[in-house]
Amino acid sequence: MSKLTAFDYVVNHIHRWYVEQGGDLQNNDLSKLKVTKLLFFTCAASASPDQSGLLETFNNFVAMPYGHVESDIQDDMESSVFFNITKNGSYLKPDIGAYQIQDVTPLVQGQVDHAIASLKSINADLVMTPAFDLVDLSHRWQSWRSVFSLAQQYGKYSMKIPKEMIMTEPKIFL
Repeated sequence: MSKLTAFDYVVNHIHRWYVEQGGDLQNNDLSKLKVTKLLFFTCAASASPDQSGLLETFNNFVAMPYGHVESDIQDDMESSVFFNITKNGSYLKPDIGAYQIQDVTPLVQGQVDHAIASLKSINADLVMTPAFDLVDLSHRWQSWRSVFSLAQQYGKYSMKIPKEMIMTEPKIFL
């Protein structure tokens, strides 16, 4: 299973959640920034102090000016088989028809399903929240504040966040 196929599975869930909340996929705000933030929150929701959950699959989160970013996904997002994710929204690619699960392990499927369900139960409107409000929400996480501050001390704008920091900190989704 590739990280990108797992990401497509997450994006498909985000699209379905968006529609459930009354969103219109033809004219959506599921931008690259917003999907990146929702990926982080999905991964964080799957983690606990003794289980890394989706942080095993999405294992390259870095602290950047706009919050937690899965660096590998950020770099490869445009290689998605199913989705065009732009600065303004995300859409199924033309001639795809519908999303079909490809090479996502049952373990990862279960983790994503559970994490999305958890996020919905905590804050069903999270998927409708504007991208920059999600950035502000991610800036409230200690993992981002600590690591980004350290990066700035070294004159950098990004630095890898140890998954253990995300696993053990209180979850902020509101």
